[in-house]
Amino acid sequence: MTYQDAQLKLLMYVRSQIRNGELTERGFARLIGISQPHVHNVLKGVRNFSPKIFDLALKYFHLSLLDLAPSGELEAHLRSRRLPQRSAEVPFLDRPIGPGMPWPAGLNRRKNFPLPFPSLSAPENDAPANLVMASLIADPSMRATLGSSDVALLDISPSRSSTLAPQGLFVVERGTEAGFEAVIRYIRPGAHGYYLATDSTLDTPADWEPYPVSASELAAAVKASVLWIGRECDRDALPQRGRFLYDPISS
Repeated sequence: MTYQDAQLKLLMYVRSQIRNGELTERGFARLIGISQPHVHNVLKGVRNFSPKIFDLALKYFHLSLLDLAPSGELEAHLRSRRLPQRSAEVPFLDRPIGPGMPWPAGLNRRKNFPLPFPSLSAPENDAPANLVMASLIADPSMRATLGSSDVALLDISPSRSSTLAPQGLFVVERGTEAGFEAVIRYIRPGAHGYYLATDSTLDTPADWEPYPVSASELAAAVKASVLWIGRECDRDALPQRGRFLYDPISS
């Protein structure tokens, strides 16, 4: 986990506290000793926590850096120190996904990527059929979450859209004037259907994009759930650098 990852996870936690009514921007700013405009800009992604403010926020919430690390990532790191590292590889989709790119029709089985968690069994027999890797096209609307990541591990199983976890990221296919594109978005249910949210609109429901599909159509429209994001150039790093997309605060 990098410092940038830790900042993003803490930021997500602060946002959730404010959305749940357990905290206000003004109260948070007063308690850690900074101005409310500065807190507002940090929550919007315009500015970052300084190391000093980051530490003050951790102390206020009674958290440590270990609390920010997903349990799956910690367990994978500990296993990598104790056990032989043998990781199965999964194939890439045959085209990238992102703005302007439709959902790929098939797989490129000549191009693979190791799973970002250790495997003790034979690699060729251990890769679940529901997992694929995808190359990512840069998406300006998701810059805070995706960062410098250019690959993602996707779950394409039929049950992927059965639970729309608030922190979950999904690959959704939507229509544009130029055709269809498969983009990574948050999904929010509403009284009259579903909505797509980005990093920049996550905290402003009025700006969410209407997603005109019925509940029965949702499974076909949601192509995958995102399990992990990272960089292709780090494929040989042990354990895999990158970020598991689970609850930002470990239980």
